[in-house]
Amino acid sequence: MSKSKGSRRNANRILGTYSLQGGQAAVGELKLKGSRTLLKLHSDEYLQKVEDGAYLHGVAYNGDCISLIDCRSPGTGHTYIKGGPTSYHAEVFPHYVALGRRHLNPNEVCIASVDFTTTDLANLFYDFDAFSHVIDAKPIIDVVLAERRAMRPVESGDRPQVFYFTGKDCILEAETAIGKVSVHHRPSYSMGSPSGASIKNRIVVSIQPESAISFDIAIDRMYEVCCFLSAVAGRIQGIEEVAINMNDSVDGVPQRLRIHQSYRWKTGGGGKTFKPHPADVPLDPINHKNEFCAVMSDWIQRHESWRVARGRYLECLRKANKYGAERLVAAANMFDILPETALPPNTPLEEELAKTRDACSQMLRNLPPSVDRNGALSALGRLGQPSLPKKVAYRTSIIEAKLSSRFPDLQFVANTAVKCRNFYVHGTSGDIDFLKVEPLVAFLTDALEFIFAASDLIEAGWDAACWYTKPKSSGHTFARFILNYDLSTSELRKATAAK
Repeated sequence: MSKSKGSRRNANRILGTYSLQGGQAAVGELKLKGSRTLLKLHSDEYLQKVEDGAYLHGVAYNGDCISLIDCRSPGTGHTYIKGGPTSYHAEVFPHYVALGRRHLNPNEVCIASVDFTTTDLANLFYDFDAFSHVIDAKPIIDVVLAERRAMRPVESGDRPQVFYFTGKDCILEAETAIGKVSVHHRPSYSMGSPSGASIKNRIVVSIQPESAISFDIAIDRMYEVCCFLSAVAGRIQGIEEVAINMNDSVDGVPQRLRIHQSYRWKTGGGGKTFKPHPADVPLDPINHKNEFCAVMSDWIQRHESWRVARGRYLECLRKANKYGAERLVAAANMFDILPETALPPNTPLEEELAKTRDACSQMLRNLPPSVDRNGALSALGRLGQPSLPKKVAYRTSIIEAKLSSRFPDLQFVANTAVKCRNFYVHGTSGDIDFLKVEPLVAFLTDALEFIFAASDLIEAGWDAACWYTKPKSSGHTFARFILNYDLSTSELRKATAAK
């Protein structure tokens, strides 16, 4: 086997020796390519089965330390040739691979920060003036060349070109419940040659907790911030590069490990149609930095109780322009799994009604369990609690408080969407003719998703009215909903005019 030249993004072959349980060692080839991360082990000695969830350590032939985290393996096998030795082999699938100058124990509390990039950071953090080109460089070219001219003569011509980076690498930073979240420019550049010079940049998000954390917590917090960025971008953010910074150092150099994810988030809704436009995204971290930081901090503070519902919203976003009954039902059901703090309060029952409920419940409990009996008990238990239409109406009112003039019929649209959901779930559509409304299912789905996400951001401190006054194109789900709203609402009125 030839030696590996090192690791390259998304397509690596890393050869080395690996330590297994019980001090076993084997030669292995690790292939890193998308979600097909696989380690093939070979040994002259019997290999024990790698337990589910185990982590393995290895050393690549180029000297890199390799840590395989949360491993799965179908078992071990052997090959026997008559007259020859028996060789043993095994395949191991790791969910995460850490590469660097030290090994990583996922249970160790040793991570000082985590850095990562996502698909649309350049559009979400559109720092237009950080990098640019001097239109007329003649007045400054002599100053630019002063350092070089101190070493040797350098002539300037009639059309000098100067490209620059302002040097301000931190775009923003905010204190949140999971630590300090900051966003940075990370430019790379060439020293220049007869073939030219260049400056390239990537934007990196960093999460720095108050104290060291374990690997699992670091990954969870990364996904938490990525969830927020996806909501702001209007599409799922693919996670492209991940690195963790350790709280120790080797030879005075802080340790940094590159992380390969076998099942990393991929962009939901690819292509230019769904790419967010800086002018359309609801938050502007460059010109309204304080608002962005405040919204992000509040959004993250509430995420633990909102996690399940927001996860359903992201699954809806992942479908992009694919609509159907399942997506409409999922969009409506997001409201049913919101925490109580995001919903209208329960309505106290009148004394007589409460007594009747309790009496009926007791009578039903005395009956043998059955589907009908259990359903009746469940219905009685929900008396006084907000129904799905009330939950959706309550979240809609949050948007109306900020944008009532722009969405005068939003309650009507939301209520119709819930009736369509009831048809798909229960077979009843109330006072509307579902067959006439069905062509507008995509619009009704967009309405529910808009109400869910926009009300969430408004509660976090987003100034929706200020955002709305700016010109809009089609570079965000919110902007596209606004562009189609008037025509689609008019068609919905016609479709529900008579049953």
